[in-house]
Amino acid sequence: MELFNATRDRCEGIELEAHNGRATMLHEQYRPRCWSDVVGQDKAIASARGLIVRGLGGRAIWISGKSGQGKTTIARLLAAELADSCNVDELDASELNPARLAVIERGCRCRAIGQKTGRAFLVNEAHGLSRAAVRQLLVILERIPSHVVWIFTTTVAGQQLLLDGTDDGGPLLSRCNRIELAKNPGAKVLAARVRDIAIAAGLDGQPLAKYVDLIDACKGNMRAALCEVESGAMLA
Repeated sequence: MELFNATRDRCEGIELEAHNGRATMLHEQYRPRCWSDVVGQDKAIASARGLIVRGLGGRAIWISGKSGQGKTTIARLLAAELADSCNVDELDASELNPARLAVIERGCRCRAIGQKTGRAFLVNEAHGLSRAAVRQLLVILERIPSHVVWIFTTTVAGQQLLLDGTDDGGPLLSRCNRIELAKNPGAKVLAARVRDIAIAAGLDGQPLAKYVDLIDACKGNMRAALCEVESGAMLA
């Protein structure tokens, strides 16, 4: 009963946070909530859907790509396939140590309570993992329960730092199904999506060509482009 109450309280807490009046930036407000809303990453989505068909439970998934191109979005969509939102934990890689990982692994033994009984762990900025955490994960990822998925996200540059910085970086990646985002998804595709968001938010006043220029200036980073839109860059 205590476990049920804790899960229920956590879910209610998420709902309260979503309605507490805190300002939501455009890139979060319009973050894709379904696969069809993700643009410019067809190959990555096909890879993700293939994993979904084969089953996400018992897997570790490694997502790499440039900043602002959808790593967190794809990770959250994958997690939502297996677990309710209150059973998805987003973890900062730099805060993980062997002791905390041991606690997390013990908590994975039981299925979650909810419509979906899976659990998902999202490790953001995975290149920030310490050597000790990487070594512990080598063991954990060998025995992931069938109702649990681990998802790691990192930039391409960060991934190389991890590989160069620890001998266990390669073995860690070898335990994961890898999804690599397109380096150049196409400025026009991204620009069209940014303009649609700007129109919906009442912040549009420029032709599509100006949005293409914005995407190019932001080096394909949609988050950065939407921050510019929110600052009024595309108003007439």
